[in-house]
Amino acid sequence: MGNLICNLRHSLAHFELNLELSVAPGITILLGPNGAGKSSLLRLLAGLSKPESGQIQLGERPLFDADCSLDLPPEQRRIGMVFQDRCLFPHLDVSGNIGFGLKLRGAKRSEQHRRTAQLLEKLGIEHLATRNVATLSGGEQQKVALARSLASDPQLLLLDEPTAALDPSARSEIRRWLHAVLTELSIPTLLVTHDAEEVAYFRKRVAVMEQGQIVQCGSFHQLLREPASEFIARFLGVNHIPGEVEVVAGKPVFRSRGGSSFLAPFEKIAPGQAWLTVFPWDIALYHELPEGSPRNHLHARVQEVVILGDRVRITLVNDDKLVAEISTRGYQALGEPQTGEKLWAVFKAREARIENCVPARS
Repeated sequence: MGNLICNLRHSLAHFELNLELSVAPGITILLGPNGAGKSSLLRLLAGLSKPESGQIQLGERPLFDADCSLDLPPEQRRIGMVFQDRCLFPHLDVSGNIGFGLKLRGAKRSEQHRRTAQLLEKLGIEHLATRNVATLSGGEQQKVALARSLASDPQLLLLDEPTAALDPSARSEIRRWLHAVLTELSIPTLLVTHDAEEVAYFRKRVAVMEQGQIVQCGSFHQLLREPASEFIARFLGVNHIPGEVEVVAGKPVFRSRGGSSFLAPFEKIAPGQAWLTVFPWDIALYHELPEGSPRNHLHARVQEVVILGDRVRITLVNDDKLVAEISTRGYQALGEPQTGEKLWAVFKAREARIENCVPARS
């Protein structure tokens, strides 16, 4: 099965969608904030909306080409799509929903039954076959929606926030189920999300979309180590501080926009605008500034405390902002600081990374 390759331009309400994207067989996460154009892109790929210009190719098959006025209708594109609201037919049982697309394509009744039974077994939902979809849980409905999209043997699968409408307990179960099912497919699969846990779970291939453009592609680890924008860093929980590199007494120093000075490894870093990146779990918190080897430090007020199971995320703000993540035990040892208290945030120079700014894409 070949790649999905698209090069599209299309005007949206507040910006222009203008992107190039290649999706290989397997799972690719499409990550972006609300309003980035992710769902609009899926509709363009599926043929539910028409781009103003560009091309869409799936393997050897062109699906859309503005230059030669080619625009295949949705039913000819062989694309399976699972919407956020699942769009199941309430008057049909589970088997009827799964076989609906086959019926529309004129498949024989025996073929409908064979393919439906095959998917029920493959996806582990045989026990739901005769149930009315209105009686199913959200997770069960999601499984039926995916089965229906797979019934017609699509060459591309599009999933729009497949776990967003589920409660947390169902979300983790469906995520595991989706991973098991999707990794067995040999077709390009584009899964849209703005959930950090989902990105971490399906971590191998991620494309990040902002304002209608793909701004970074890579693995979850690559995005975590080298976020290309402030959105990516904030989304993944990484401190991404804007500033500039200055040379002081012959040595480079990073000075933030808030006026703080920080040290970090400066290999291949030129003077000028830059970003300093440091992970929250590499930041230690103290009531008094500790003595010892020189380290980066920031004295600031606690703005927010968020307890995440056995970890606690604490946001500190003065003219700059740092997010630290410490253990629950460490939080208790600090006396469980609350909003408004002042703390010292300390991190070693070697734990920080500095990168010169890349000019913003127009």
